[in-house]
Amino acid sequence: MIPRSGWISHGINLDEVESVADHSFATSALAMLVADGEVAHGRRINVERVLRLALLHDLAETLTFDISKSYLQYLGDRGEAIKDELEISAWGYIIKSIHDDSIRSKYGALHSEFNAEETLESQIVHAADRLDILFQIIEYRRRGYPKGLLADLWKSTNRKLTATRLPSVRDLQKIALHLYNVR
Repeated sequence: MIPRSGWISHGINLDEVESVADHSFATSALAMLVADGEVAHGRRINVERVLRLALLHDLAETLTFDISKSYLQYLGDRGEAIKDELEISAWGYIIKSIHDDSIRSKYGALHSEFNAEETLESQIVHAADRLDILFQIIEYRRRGYPKGLLADLWKSTNRKLTATRLPSVRDLQKIALHLYNVR
């Protein structure tokens, strides 16, 4: 199991930390839910593309592990750039192992699309990624972790989601907010 290290840096016990695989699955399920919700609102969404983006979005972490933003502070101003460099290199290594040129090219394009966050499909996956953080915080609260322990992460993630213009994301964000305040 590859743990999501950000939870550890926020004080979650290692044996209770969400894995990268758990996160990737939850993000994919949430991305599908958001995409289907947007289709129901009349938007044209390539749901298959959304799912492909979601399934691949953290694949490089199978080689680099999950490098938490809180750990990057020790690297100074270059921390984020070093993380990006590592993940790009890991992605390149993964892609090289795909022998079919057309598949390799397709996956490379998906990776670039996700990172650019310009298409509606990639925006849905980024929103789902953030929604998973909110729902995971709710789960840790359900397990008895104090509200204040993850309050900063809740606030910053919630703020990023507030900017979305996707009704389905806002609906799920409202549900998360209600659950967060119930506990």
